Amino acid sequence: MLGMLLVLKDKFKNEGAFSSIVDMVKNADLLNSLRRLGLNQYEAQAYLTLSTLGEKTAGELSEQAELPRPRVYDVLSKLQDKGFVALQPGRPVKYAALPIMEAVRTLKKQKELSLTDEIGQVEELGKEISGKMKNIAMTERYGIEENVWTLKGRDAIYSKIAGMIANARDHITLSTTQEGIARKMKAHLKELEKASTRGVKVNIVSPINQKELASKMGDLAKLVSHSPKELPTRMFLADNEALLFLTDEKTPGEDEVGVWIRSPHLVKTFKHAFGTQEK
Repeated sequence: MLGMLLVLKDKFKNEGAFSSIVDMVKNADLLNSLRRLGLNQYEAQAYLTLSTLGEKTAGELSEQAELPRPRVYDVLSKLQDKGFVALQPGRPVKYAALPIMEAVRTLKKQKELSLTDEIGQVEELGKEISGKMKNIAMTERYGIEENVWTLKGRDAIYSKIAGMIANARDHITLSTTQEGIARKMKAHLKELEKASTRGVKVNIVSPINQKELASKMGDLAKLVSHSPKELPTRMFLADNEALLFLTDEKTPGEDEVGVWIRSPHLVKTFKHAFGTQEK
């Protein structure tokens, strides 16, 4: 970096703008911030130099940004791919830094597309593995009739809820707070609608009134129990499975704990308590 400053000083020793340029180049925090966006050290140096000194040829940039000459074209190519640099055709070709927020918008779109592709690949791989595992001989899925498992984190809990909804054939009962209903509907409304289409009865047990419930779920759910007080335990029932949320409502999502129980007797007991048991 010191060598870079000396080069800049030699190039701009008669210009009053030199002091401000030195200040920017010295700002290691700025270079670190560029690296946090996904640029490597050479790319960050090149972009910062172009931003502060203006358009340059590859040779000029190599000298003034202290980039190895064999690497400078590769660095500029990567910056152009990421949306940080534009080139001006000619002899010689010149390069210029694009405004940082324009570059960030391009980078954001690239990452969104990449993430969408990655999620798609994960889903496809999951289907492939699921199909292969069905061919594995198992005497029983579980060793005993009733099972108890602990889940950690809201993402894991919601994934289990999604699986319970997808496998439900008879009934679903959700007992939660007003805030909890809003979260569950955001995460599972489409899945609940599909279950209802299959003929699954969807019940809600909550302090929320019918008008508020309709605004969140339309005609999908029937309010089967209403109480001015919230129940101490939130839970989700589907056919013969129960999922109990043992942590406080205000617990951060990553720390939330749930207990999943496969127990027809327990589910039947809760249904009677809630008044959702069919006569």
